[in-house]
Amino acid sequence: MTAELGTMKVTEQVDAMRSMAADPVKKLVVPKLAASLFMLPVLTILGDFLGILGGLFIATNQLNLSYGLYVNDVLQALTLGDVLNGLGKSVFFAGFIAVIGCYNGLTATGGAEGVGRATTRTVVWASIIVLVSDFFLTKLFHVLV
Repeated sequence: MTAELGTMKVTEQVDAMRSMAADPVKKLVVPKLAASLFMLPVLTILGDFLGILGGLFIATNQLNLSYGLYVNDVLQALTLGDVLNGLGKSVFFAGFIAVIGCYNGLTATGGAEGVGRATTRTVVWASIIVLVSDFFLTKLFHVLV
């Protein structure tokens, strides 16, 4: 997101949109934010499912556990609260990542080098914000659930 928007910014495509009375936030940022808010929870579900399948593979092939025992233990250990906690966090993380990425992209200056710096800044800030917000969201969801 940052690289795409940053490139559009430094090549003055964003300014061209503004000169044609088109709102760059409405045309460029909102679709990226909406896609992130939808797709990160979907990817979280996919990652959770593949993690459980990977655990099944290791449990049955390396640890010689039966399929039924593994599935039974997973179903006993995994609660709906855990799943909803992860999905709820992923929505917040998606919003943070998309907003930081779009902001840094739309404020990029200095040509290709500036786009690279903006992209690096996005990765660093998004990582920090996700890490810090994970702590607070865990506390919040623990109180709610």
